[in-house]
Amino acid sequence: MNSVAPLLSSAWRELRVHRVRSLLAGLSVVIGVAALVAVVAMGDLGRAAVQEQVERTVGRPATLSVNLTADGEQTASRSAVDQNAAWIREFGVHAISRVESRQAQLDAVESGGTPLSVTVMGVDAGYGSVKRMDLLAGQWLPGGKAEPWAPPLYLNVAAADHFEGNGRALGSRLSLAADVPTQGIVLGVIDDSRNEPVAYTDIRSLRKWYSESTIPESTEILMTVDPSEAEMVTAAVLHHLSSGGLTGGERVQRVDDYSSYERILKLLQGVLGAIAGISLITGGIGLMNLTLSQIQSRVHEFGVRRAFGASQSHIFAIILWESVILTAVSSLLGTLLSAGAFNAVLLMLPEFSGGLQFPVTAAFIGSTAAIFIGIASALVPAWRAAQLDIIRAIRA
Repeated sequence: MNSVAPLLSSAWRELRVHRVRSLLAGLSVVIGVAALVAVVAMGDLGRAAVQEQVERTVGRPATLSVNLTADGEQTASRSAVDQNAAWIREFGVHAISRVESRQAQLDAVESGGTPLSVTVMGVDAGYGSVKRMDLLAGQWLPGGKAEPWAPPLYLNVAAADHFEGNGRALGSRLSLAADVPTQGIVLGVIDDSRNEPVAYTDIRSLRKWYSESTIPESTEILMTVDPSEAEMVTAAVLHHLSSGGLTGGERVQRVDDYSSYERILKLLQGVLGAIAGISLITGGIGLMNLTLSQIQSRVHEFGVRRAFGASQSHIFAIILWESVILTAVSSLLGTLLSAGAFNAVLLMLPEFSGGLQFPVTAAFIGSTAAIFIGIASALVPAWRAAQLDIIRAIRA
C-alpha cells in the first residue's frame, strides 16, 4: 500500500497538469462506456418489459393451464371442473383459478348508450395472482367463500373507456344479456394489457347467469407453481385427469414461456453490444496512440526520474496508473451519462409498471471493460517509457 500510494498521487498530478490532454483522451472512453452500459441496461429493460407483458397475457412463472374436456370433445361439466380444481388446491399450488369465458353484451342501465360486445370471464380471486393485473380503480375480487352482495363486474381499460373512463365507470350498473338477464355493478377497473374489451366477474355469478347446458367458449384451470416443480406437477395432474377419464392427450401445458422473445432480445442486445464494444476498443486505441505521443514529449522527465533513482518498473507503473485512473474516471462519467438516459426513457414510459431500476450489473460491466481497455492501451507506451536510455533521455 505504501508503494502504491505515491504512484497514484504522482499519476493523478500528471493528469491534473495536463487537463486538456486528459480530457481529450478520456472523452472517447466516456462515449464508449456510456454506449456499452446503455446497451446492457436497455437489454434488461427490454427483458423486463417482455416478461411483464407475458405475465399479463399468459401468467407468471410458472403458469400451468389445465384444459378439461369430456371424451376429448365436449367441455367438462361444472362439477368436474370444480372437483379437479379442489384436488389441485389440495395438491399444493401458489395460486389457482377456474376460468370460463363467454361472449355477451353490456349496456348501461341508467345513461343508456350503445351496447358493448365483451368477453365475460368468470374467474376466482386467485386469477389476479396467476396473471399480472394492475388495479386502476376500485377493487378486485375478494377471496373466501362469501357471496358478493351484488353481481360484481370488473372492467379492463378497453371496456371502461366505453363507459366514460376508469373513475366514472365505477359504480355503474350494467345489464348483461345472458340466459338469465341480469344487472351487475362495476366494482373495479384493471389493466390487463388486452386491447379488446373484457369484463371479469366471480365464476359463481357467471354460472348463475347461464344454464349448464349453455356451453362456454372455453373452460380451464390456471395455476402457478415453482418453476422447478412445473414438470412434476404437470405429470401428476395429467395422471389424475387420465384416471378420471377427462383427457385423451396433452391437456396440461406450461403457458408462461417467453424464451423465444428472450432469444430475439439477446440477439439484438448482442449486436448492439458488439457495436458499443467496438466503440470502446476504438477509444482504447486512440488512448494508446495519445499516450505514445505523450511519451515522446515526456522523455526528458523520465530521464531525470531515472537519474534520481527511479527504476524501470516505477516508470512502467506511473504510465499504467495514469491510464487506469483516466479510464476509471471516464467510466464513472459514462455510467452516469447512461444512467441519466436510462431514467429519462423510464420517465417517457409511464405505462411501464415493472419498477425497473438502473441495473448495477450494467455499471459493473462498463467499468470493468473500460479499466481493462485502459490497462491494455497503456502496456505498450509504459514498456517503451521504461526502456528509454537514461543518457539520451536527459539530453532530449
